[in-house]
Amino acid sequence: MLGLSAGQLALVGACVLVAFVMLRAVPGAGGFAAAGGVVFCAVVACRPVAGRSPLQWAGVVSCFVGRRKRQVARPPGHVPGRAPLRLPAKTFAAGAYLSEVVGTGAEGRLGVVLDERAGTAAALLRARGGAFCLLDGPGKEQRLAAWAGVLESLANQKSQLLRLQWCQRALPGDAAGLLAHLKQAGDPAKPGFSGHYMLLESAGDRAWRHETVLVIAVRAPVVRRHGRLPREVALALRNEVFSLRAQLHGAGIACDGPLDALGTAAVLGSLLVPGLDRHRRMYPWPLAVEEGWAEVRAGGWWHRTYWVAEWPRSRVGSDFLSPLLVGRGRRSFSVVMAPVAPEQAARDAESSRTAQLADAQLRAQGGFLETARQRRQAEAVEGREVELADGRGAYQFAGYVTVSASGKEELDRCCADLERAAGAARLCLRVLYGQQKEALTWALPFGRGL
Repeated sequence: MLGLSAGQLALVGACVLVAFVMLRAVPGAGGFAAAGGVVFCAVVACRPVAGRSPLQWAGVVSCFVGRRKRQVARPPGHVPGRAPLRLPAKTFAAGAYLSEVVGTGAEGRLGVVLDERAGTAAALLRARGGAFCLLDGPGKEQRLAAWAGVLESLANQKSQLLRLQWCQRALPGDAAGLLAHLKQAGDPAKPGFSGHYMLLESAGDRAWRHETVLVIAVRAPVVRRHGRLPREVALALRNEVFSLRAQLHGAGIACDGPLDALGTAAVLGSLLVPGLDRHRRMYPWPLAVEEGWAEVRAGGWWHRTYWVAEWPRSRVGSDFLSPLLVGRGRRSFSVVMAPVAPEQAARDAESSRTAQLADAQLRAQGGFLETARQRRQAEAVEGREVELADGRGAYQFAGYVTVSASGKEELDRCCADLERAAGAARLCLRVLYGQQKEALTWALPFGRGL
């Protein structure tokens, strides 16, 4: 009500009650001063600080103080693909397992990340896109419409899909390897060979490559111990993976086959400790984790995770995320989406519309003017209701950006570059203080964060 949560409303009600008791118990100026102090405390408790109320900050600080800041564990002796590999709960992600489902025929093996706490089973697809930023206007709109069609089909059809996540990361490119390959396979007499060679040679360590991973998560409520995946859950996950892959190919988005356990372990390991994906049977998790208030250190690398607090308020183009995605520095941009059933989405839109009208009436009765932001929010609620009436799909989503560096000073420098890029993309990023360890799991391809 009026932008206040249930806890804030309860606190305001309790403070008002205490103020009345003080007025009755302490007559005169002392009672008025005490009541005014209580009301002032209630106002301060409802005023947001860096996007959170003091009540929320109190919960974050208490959880941060009560947790262990440094954790070390030994890797288990299992090998991915032969036996379920349990990720060490005391080191990073509690209740997470890495398993594998053996397919039939040409389907191959399917690596599965089991999350006991969330009750999900997730598989990974590696997407291969083109130079979207270099397309003209109609080309971008065509790609955008194709991706929107895939999302709407997933939201409107009844399926086992619980979460859909895309995770895009920027990594240093192997310019030396490309030069060696160009020398071996290229023809010096071919036109353009010298130009390509000089371009790669001048790039050197400044060359960066980008990878995109899609995560498909389904419900797995019966997963409890040893990372064993029930047959019906494995079948549902496999059907969702291959159905999404077929839709992506139909939309013109190239996508490799689902990753097996070794490929999934390489993706998880390289996101936290760069270079681990070079080893074939690497252990996919850092052996030591040290958590700080604004960053977390995992396996010798520093990570800082941001939450996308506000998306662009004004109309932007389809490539508005380009400053974040193509910038320099090790960074990972992740968006977690959960499809909402059409009936539930319609009820939520109607409830939001009713709450918005009730708040506007209360403000009018109290003599408060309506601000421009409140008018924009009312227009957004009404537009959402119209889109749902037209048959559009609805999603609940959240975005996270993780910056990684080998040292603390480098991390601060890369974070400053990221914040400038976010301003160019018209995004509002907030550091998740006191939740860095948990927030890093939200940015990983687990399907968490909602």
